[in-house]
Amino acid sequence: MTTTAELFARAQAEALHEEGDPDVYWELVSELHDRDPEEVWALVAPLATNEDLRLQQLVPDVLRSLGREAQPLATQTLALFARMVAADPPADVLACIANACVDFHDDAVVTMLAPHAGHSEEAVREAVLHAIRRSSRPEALAALISLSRDQVDELREWATFALGSQLPLIDGPELREALAARLTDSHEPTRDEAVIGLGLRGDARALGPLAAQLERGFVGVALFEAARALASPKLTAPLEALLQQANLSDEERVELAAALEACAQSSSRRTP
Repeated sequence: MTTTAELFARAQAEALHEEGDPDVYWELVSELHDRDPEEVWALVAPLATNEDLRLQQLVPDVLRSLGREAQPLATQTLALFARMVAADPPADVLACIANACVDFHDDAVVTMLAPHAGHSEEAVREAVLHAIRRSSRPEALAALISLSRDQVDELREWATFALGSQLPLIDGPELREALAARLTDSHEPTRDEAVIGLGLRGDARALGPLAAQLERGFVGVALFEAARALASPKLTAPLEALLQQANLSDEERVELAAALEACAQSSSRRTP
């Protein structure tokens, strides 16, 4: 059987190979994830300050899933990542660390990465976004609001989705204004995410755009949940038209019915 030291040496060699095979590299890294965490840590951690950036990147690649779901060394791993980030690494290394942090749900990730949401390199901003997008900490929300204005369409879409749908219980004027600003975005998927996000919060600014989406035949659990939150009689007709769609899932039909009921109750309350 290949020892952990031998496996690690092969991973290093593959990382340094000018024409290395990514599949081979990740197979070796994956095998290291299943080895004794303490033994792997002792081999990998010293590379955090290695002069070769390719070996520095091996550190987050290996440590992100060391011990798999149990993450036995999560605290010291994040502390090591924080030291690497504090050393102001090149964009490739910083993006690699941020991508690794997607697997850690810890406030330390936000503290470490939120300040880099405005990085000049798209790869870094994207990695930071995905690492912090499930956090409701103020620093994370501020970073996501900033990213919702990013010049890259897909980053604006993801940030708007995170603010609107992934954090529906988080509310406030600044967050709503950030979503409302995307209602006129040039990128349609970003506009759609803004409509859902505002709708889930019962914000009337989403009513017209949401009705238009439903009239165009858009369906989805989140869309129907937004319609239920808005509970407007103006949504009744387009929602009823969607009842005839044969491809609705069971969950979508349940949410559609709930939205229709909310709209009907709202209509009855308004009747003198």
